[in-house]
Amino acid sequence: MLRIRLHGRGGQGIKTASQILGTAAHLAGFQAQDFPLYGAERRGAPIVAYARFSKNIVLERGPVAQPDILLIGDETLLSDPMAAVTQGTDASTLIFINSRHTSQDLKKHYHLESLPVQLDISELCQKYIQKPMILSTALAAVGVRLMGHIDLHHLLQAIREELGQGRINPEKIAANLTLAEEVFQKAPSFDLEFSESDNGFSASRLVILERRPPVDSAPLIFATGNMAQRKTGNWRTHRPVVHNEQCNGCGICYARCPEGDIRMDANDKPVIDYDHCKGCLICVEECPKHAIEIIREVESWN
Repeated sequence: MLRIRLHGRGGQGIKTASQILGTAAHLAGFQAQDFPLYGAERRGAPIVAYARFSKNIVLERGPVAQPDILLIGDETLLSDPMAAVTQGTDASTLIFINSRHTSQDLKKHYHLESLPVQLDISELCQKYIQKPMILSTALAAVGVRLMGHIDLHHLLQAIREELGQGRINPEKIAANLTLAEEVFQKAPSFDLEFSESDNGFSASRLVILERRPPVDSAPLIFATGNMAQRKTGNWRTHRPVVHNEQCNGCGICYARCPEGDIRMDANDKPVIDYDHCKGCLICVEECPKHAIEIIREVESWN
């Protein structure tokens, strides 16, 4: 069995990437399992998805705790302890990071046990589909290439099936196919070996769950307000930056911000609270003077 875990942020297509991986493996003749894990997170929040492939029946269930391949769509998650991106990995885990930094710099900066595979798939997504934050097709192509057991035509057929369910027009599907081919050619292939422990499960003891009143598990919060302490700025994939020389101080961005993260200073210029701004970019769309620029969030260091 091969186990893959995918990390990214809401809105980047992490769930779709796992579905493409699962479909491509199924088309290649493997038993496949793919699923995401998330709750009420919105765009920008950490998201994780999983995939398992085997030549035999897949009996494992639940999250992948020890992945053979780790696909990281957003490198800023490596600095977020709550995302726990590298949990369960060791020197044998094949790690891919979507980044502009070199593999050597990534290994040193994040104290990784092994040298990761690096490719800036966001740049390729911008080139082919003009959406650098939509990583589904590119990330799936990396996963297929790294495992080395699925041919390109199976990947392309999986993309057609997953994206062609009435949601995306033929022109965009064609662009995604070209993107997948480019990523497939640029990423290295490792031809990973399947583990022999696919079906090594035995029945465990029966666990009788205690019956508790519903109020014990209800999502009730009795503490005083603490949203200011929950700094959700690390949910961003792109940052809005105000150019004051173009701003006329109309305050529309202040009024339209759904999170209340924009205030007006003494000169009637907007100031953005980046500790809590989730990067919805509504302010960019609403600004009549086009005085707010979109900047991609990347991990940077000296």
